[in-house]
Amino acid sequence: MITGHVILELKRAINISKVGIIFEGTTKPVAEKSTEIKLFSVQETLWDAAPSKGKAPAKNGFKGTDEPSASRKVLRPTSGVGHTFLFAIKWPMVNFPPTLPPQRSLVQTQYILRAFLQVPDSDEEIYSELLYADFCPHIDPSVAFKQIPDPTEKRQTIIKDSNDRVPGEASLSCTSNTGAIFGSDYPLNLILLIRQSESKYLPRKAKVEVYEIHKFVGGQSREQWFVLSNETFPFPSELLKPHHECTIPLRVQIPVPEDDSKRGATGLPTLNIGGLQVEYLVRVSIPLQYSRFKPNAMTKAIVVDCPIVVGNVKSKDQASTRTVPKLVVNAEGEGTWDSRSTNSKDQYHGRKNIVEWSELCEIPRFLAGGDVEDDDII
Repeated sequence: MITGHVILELKRAINISKVGIIFEGTTKPVAEKSTEIKLFSVQETLWDAAPSKGKAPAKNGFKGTDEPSASRKVLRPTSGVGHTFLFAIKWPMVNFPPTLPPQRSLVQTQYILRAFLQVPDSDEEIYSELLYADFCPHIDPSVAFKQIPDPTEKRQTIIKDSNDRVPGEASLSCTSNTGAIFGSDYPLNLILLIRQSESKYLPRKAKVEVYEIHKFVGGQSREQWFVLSNETFPFPSELLKPHHECTIPLRVQIPVPEDDSKRGATGLPTLNIGGLQVEYLVRVSIPLQYSRFKPNAMTKAIVVDCPIVVGNVKSKDQASTRTVPKLVVNAEGEGTWDSRSTNSKDQYHGRKNIVEWSELCEIPRFLAGGDVEDDDII
């Protein structure tokens, strides 16, 4: 629900017929000759001068005229903050794209609110200034993880030198099957094989980058990449050995979204709505000095990527359930206590006085010998 209020301030009395609110959404691909698409338009009347179904017209703050018609009402200035009209608009139950301001992505999507005032005997409507509403879908990463190709699949990169020899190869895969949320760590496994005889020429570090990728698949497909983070990861010397396949665990932090117009990142979760796709990717670059005879020569780099799933809400924990014992009490204070709770070893079957009634209260008091715990009383 989107709730708020419209405040109407007047300098003089005015005839009005309706006061209302308009809520609408529009989207537009950021491309030449692209047309704006209206997603929806919801109009709510907050006050109507005309009576409905035989009811008398609203009179609060309005003064009727001498005319028999109830369609003309005078709204007069007030000494307070003005005339206030409350509204509550339900968000349409449709998978609409998230809010994307102009020049921030491949698609521009906006949701706006504006109040309007209708004057009798005139087709003209008076509008307020636009009020922008932000919308971002709530994405559970564990759910989104199941809807994309398997991110746990290894992505392998092999490089070759000028003699067509393979000095190194690497693969990268994620070890999480639930995805991650912003601000948390994402576990990855880097498998590295360096065909280098001398340990001193082995790589000692890698550059790890996290990208937010926007794709637009409607019409001409386009992509836009944003760098979210860039850090250096040192390799543990005890793990990396020449001519030996090494598994190096990585933990990459997913940055918390920030409003950074220079960087351009939007902080949207992994999603696929309409023609817009938002994806995330971790890229690991390992500089490799493949020639021990020319240590100052230009080095190659092994670059390997791995897609990841990022959400903005945590998974809902399964609510724990507890077996509630059955308690049946008659008017005489006798009852049947069937203790099926795992917390109680005793079971009482048959009739037994387990409560006493008070003349001053309709709620019975459980006796100490009744073996009834406070947690079992609901």
